[in-house]
Amino acid sequence: MADWLILHGGALGDLALTLHLALRLPGVESASTLAVVSRVDPGDLSACRPSIRRIPPEGIGLHWLHADGDDPPPERLRELISGRRVLNALGDIDSTVHRRLLSLGARAVFSFDPRPDLDAAVHITAQWQSLLEAQGLLIPKCDHQHRDGPRLFVPEELREHGRASRPWHPILIHPGSGGRTKCWPLSCFIGVARRLRESGEDVCFTVGPVEAERWSSDELGAIRGEFPLIQSPSPNGLLGLLAGARVLISNDAGPAQLAALLGTPTVTIFGPTFPTVWRPLGPNARHLRGNPESSPEDWGIDPARVAASATSAPA
Repeated sequence: MADWLILHGGALGDLALTLHLALRLPGVESASTLAVVSRVDPGDLSACRPSIRRIPPEGIGLHWLHADGDDPPPERLRELISGRRVLNALGDIDSTVHRRLLSLGARAVFSFDPRPDLDAAVHITAQWQSLLEAQGLLIPKCDHQHRDGPRLFVPEELREHGRASRPWHPILIHPGSGGRTKCWPLSCFIGVARRLRESGEDVCFTVGPVEAERWSSDELGAIRGEFPLIQSPSPNGLLGLLAGARVLISNDAGPAQLAALLGTPTVTIFGPTFPTVWRPLGPNARHLRGNPESSPEDWGIDPARVAASATSAPA
């Protein structure tokens, strides 16, 4: 049985940040297993340490947690919760979800509302941690830990993402995001890629289903005409790309958070969102912030500066 069960309902970036938080939980060590019920598939992280094992939510009966009726709980849900310590990101301590989790015989339940308090001006994981500590959860404070918290150990096999039978560690560029307003102009990302190529770097782009659906053929063609483009990789495919990349250059988006969790160096471009709250966490995570309103053409961020930040990142 897993040491902790995590219930999560958000997108990939929120899930990666929740896993960052979970690495700080009491009893979580390299030999631990974290079970995660999530609709989002981050790829197979079971070989990492701690081991992260995703449980798809289909067929579990999570809907019962949100109901107010007298229907008995689904048996599979009871079996999943009973006897476990639960980190619940589906509702706060006053929610129906929290109350119903306790009724299923959980060893302990710690709940938090994942929505940020933007007035707090501290990182979202620090906000979540404060909510958990207010419930009596003692988060270990270790002086030897990095300021961004403990790290996930990623096996070398996962980092050796291959292409044509050889290890491939490109500078990976993900120019998309779930919100179009969070996307630095594509021409700027292409400008970064050209500078990296001129300096002898191997560069590859990747886009997800959102970009494949919303972007025009001209936008995708502008990338494909000059650089390798991996379109809509599977969850395991994206995981391999992120783990094997020399550096990831990205908007404020899920892949940046997952890459940082894996320990991959990241350069994240922020515009309308706040890096104080949402920056990726990790020893090699860097970010730049621009102003889309005053400089919509490039947000006031020189592509040469982004390229320099990427090439100076630890290999």
